[in-house]
Amino acid sequence: MNNLTTRKSRSRKGLSILLLLLILFIGIRVVWGNGTFAAELIPISTVKFATAPETVEEAKFRIVIDAGHGGKDPGAIGASGAYEKDFNLSLAKKLYQLLEQEPLFESRLTREDDQFIELEERTAMANDWYADVLVSIHANTFEDPAVSGTETLYYNADSIALAEALQGEVASALNIRDRGMRKEDFVILTSTQMPSVIVEVGYLTNPQEETLLLSSDGQDRAAKAIFEGLKNYFSQQHQRNHDRVDPAADDSALFRNRNQQLSENKIIFSGPPDDGKKVALTFDDGPNPTVTPKVLDILKENDVQATFFILGQQVNANIDLLRRIIEEGHAIGNHSWSHPKFDSLSVEEAMNEIEKTQSALENAIGYRPSLFRPPYGALDNDMLDQLQQMNLMAVNWTVDTMDWSGNSAAEIMELVREQIYPGGIILLHDSSRNNRFDNTLDALEILIPELKAEGYSFVTVPEMLDAASAQ
Repeated sequence: MNNLTTRKSRSRKGLSILLLLLILFIGIRVVWGNGTFAAELIPISTVKFATAPETVEEAKFRIVIDAGHGGKDPGAIGASGAYEKDFNLSLAKKLYQLLEQEPLFESRLTREDDQFIELEERTAMANDWYADVLVSIHANTFEDPAVSGTETLYYNADSIALAEALQGEVASALNIRDRGMRKEDFVILTSTQMPSVIVEVGYLTNPQEETLLLSSDGQDRAAKAIFEGLKNYFSQQHQRNHDRVDPAADDSALFRNRNQQLSENKIIFSGPPDDGKKVALTFDDGPNPTVTPKVLDILKENDVQATFFILGQQVNANIDLLRRIIEEGHAIGNHSWSHPKFDSLSVEEAMNEIEKTQSALENAIGYRPSLFRPPYGALDNDMLDQLQQMNLMAVNWTVDTMDWSGNSAAEIMELVREQIYPGGIILLHDSSRNNRFDNTLDALEILIPELKAEGYSFVTVPEMLDAASAQ
């Protein structure tokens, strides 16, 4: 009996040792697999095995941060000679640090140093990790050093909400021009299986903006803005999921949600893309007695309607021209009295610019327009609040032709072809700034037939947004 008891005791002891060794082996494999194996083994009591979260609240949102360019690909070259790839990496790391401190998120970088990684590899990282979103960090470039502002690019319908959340935060935090959101078919956006955006933080080719982007303060503000935008985006996902559109379907419903701008206190950049291939031509800074009649002649010849955003100080001298605009089926909007930079004005001064123009237009054409386009496309939240109270809809654009800068017709068309999509709003000017306007007229002669041949139809902005022309 005693021998039997001894054998059973030894057997149990042996099984215990085997079990302990098995647990130790599994613990080592787990630690090794996570890339954190050290010379000293982690005690068995501290090994934690991965388990599925018990509740939705315990789940972490997975964020992939892509620092654009790298290695042999420097990206844009700034006014001072700085490389975009270095700015992108620096900002991406700052964003990563913020995300790591937030229990809500789990994040990864597509690159941690100056190395070249193919675009397909970057998207594969996000797809293989089953990321919730991908945010690609970039800086912009343009030949004209005066061009400035931040914009967010997207491709798929399910990326619009993410783009919107980040765009507003970055523009506000850096206090630079809000260039809005734009649809683009870049690989980093089209090859991902989750909402993905490219944040073009600002223009390195603009000396003032480059100084801001390269500064520690500027990058801290940009990183915090993207971080806050991500928090806002995910905090809204439970509600959004109730109304979400199938990502494989068109993005019309999400665009309609965006275009309830008066209630959401936002600026409109485009119309819904589902109602045919519609596009809106818009002309700023007129009317001009030399240029506007020529623009109207081209529009009439091609049976196209457009929208003219009028400067108040131009109204009284051009009443007959304004009436012709209306008689030929075009729409009119308010573009302020004297085209100031609204970020240099108080709210009271800005509203005075708008109200003076509304009154002048009412006296000239018999009604007060429902549309307002801010000079340089910039408005702060307080001004947007006031616009809402004035029952005015703020409208910017998706296609910036840069015709005012003297771009040739060929350069204007290149920008149109790159940026146009159904629901797009094209920005042109019918003023003879610096006595240069032939480029705009020449571009119109090409633009209208070309887009018509591609199946586009031209509508006014009120038609595109299904909104009234007058208050």
